[in-house]
Amino acid sequence: MKISNYLPFLKVTKNDPRQVISHNWEDRKCILKPEINLFDWERLLDKSIVQYLETQIEILHKPIRYPIDRKNLCDQIKDVRAMWKNNSNLEGGELFWQDVYKITKDFLEFSENGMGILHLKVVSNDACAKFHIDGYDLRLFTSYLGPGTEWLPENAVNRVALGTSNDRIVKDQSKVQRMKTGDVGILKGELPNRKSSVKGIVHRSPEISQTGEKRIILRVDV
Repeated sequence: MKISNYLPFLKVTKNDPRQVISHNWEDRKCILKPEINLFDWERLLDKSIVQYLETQIEILHKPIRYPIDRKNLCDQIKDVRAMWKNNSNLEGGELFWQDVYKITKDFLEFSENGMGILHLKVVSNDACAKFHIDGYDLRLFTSYLGPGTEWLPENAVNRVALGTSNDRIVKDQSKVQRMKTGDVGILKGELPNRKSSVKGIVHRSPEISQTGEKRIILRVDV
């Protein structure tokens, strides 16, 4: 496990939020520390999962938004799988849905009431291209296919400029970080109208409109 401010080019002051990058999923609980606003589990997806998703990227899947809870998650993932409307029996399909279930189940342990909202969709545009903070407690996010979410270490972001342009928000373009394809991130947000000492992670969707790339993303908010 590494914490980003241990890296020379990402030095931050004592009170600034930090980000943890790890090869161990068990380290995810560090996100509960008030000073951590991003946990990034670096991993390599099984090749059969990648091959399966490559067969799905051109299919016109409708975006899925589905309420979930810890108690009924197994049946709920089956429902989501049926809504995906494809031959999930293709090689790698079973492994993909097992992975969705596993990381979602583990993430829901951070929910006070064991509940969340699952989103699964194919993305072909830049979506949220402006660096921002979202209004949630915690978010699970992974780009199963296509480029991952971009984020800013604290010494590269001008928080006063949030809501304006990326040119003003990003203090140093060379310090923009990007999660790798398949990585699983847990992002900390900021709920509106709630006082908190926690600073949410500043992030954005990667720009893909000009490249013609597509992404398959999973998101769970609690």
